[in-house]
Amino acid sequence: MQKTTNDWSPHIWFNLHNLFGFLSFGLLMILGVGLRAQAPVGKTLVATGGECLMYAVSLWGDAYKSKDPSFSMEVRVSGEDKGLEDLTEGSVQMAMIARDAVPDELAAFREKWGYLPTRIAVAMDALVVAVNRENPVKGIRIEQIDAIMTTNRGMGWPKDILTWADLGVVDPRWAQRKIVRYGRSLDSSVFGLIAHFFPHQMETRMPITILPDGMAMAEALASDPDGFCMANLVEDFSSLRTLPVYPSGTDYPVQPTPDSVSSGAYPYSRCLYLYVNKHPKKGLEPRLKAFLEFALSPEGQKLVKAAGQAPLSRDIQYLNQFKVTDGLHTDAKGIR
Repeated sequence: MQKTTNDWSPHIWFNLHNLFGFLSFGLLMILGVGLRAQAPVGKTLVATGGECLMYAVSLWGDAYKSKDPSFSMEVRVSGEDKGLEDLTEGSVQMAMIARDAVPDELAAFREKWGYLPTRIAVAMDALVVAVNRENPVKGIRIEQIDAIMTTNRGMGWPKDILTWADLGVVDPRWAQRKIVRYGRSLDSSVFGLIAHFFPHQMETRMPITILPDGMAMAEALASDPDGFCMANLVEDFSSLRTLPVYPSGTDYPVQPTPDSVSSGAYPYSRCLYLYVNKHPKKGLEPRLKAFLEFALSPEGQKLVKAAGQAPLSRDIQYLNQFKVTDGLHTDAKGIR
């Protein structure tokens, strides 16, 4: 595996409103800043940012090295904000992000380089509910998740959910036991998904134990039968269960899997991105371009599934290949 490090700190995770957004390219071009030199790329490609793409990028690096023994890559989990800061500074070639860059981040990059960073969708992830593998809950609604984790219940569930009986569990061994809430760090990719699907103002229900990463979550829920935590699709570990979720307005829960996410059957999903420094006239540095082409190839997308995440749908895959190569090298029927 490629080298992977982890150095972020935990923060409280739920009280954030209207965090994410973006500036249009046209608005930034009005600022009139000239194009500057592109960031140099050394022999080793470096990717930093959220844990969302840690496994997939590492697998791509290993597979690509088997084709080009001179290739080397380093993957660092440092938090999504730090990943974009590193890309802006020019110290890395890729920022691993599970959200859109926000206006301040885009403006800082534009000020440094004279153009915007390029966002490449490379995989799909989903917001899932993780519990102990012995937990008897059959399924859950997004409004119920909100009623467990918040006190204001902004999505409209009529009452607080405090015990497993409140989720319909009738087994006397479980029914009256209290749900134990776990949270994720503010700068984690999980939090980006939470903010995307819970855009209203939230008042976090206390107490809540903040966990720094997926490994800590797996350890906590494996040892706590009453634990409840939001997670990424990739964190569907064998010691846990991910609950089927009812799409809004339906009575049929959908289990989050790579196939159900890619097809759109599981609705609480979104793309994962590598932000890169692509000069508008010079394009990408050849080694970075070749790596991204591999990641978006059929072989690379199979590795996404091996990493526990969902490959891109065919049309999204082709359109992002165009961003990398500046040419659509496929039959147009592939995106229709």
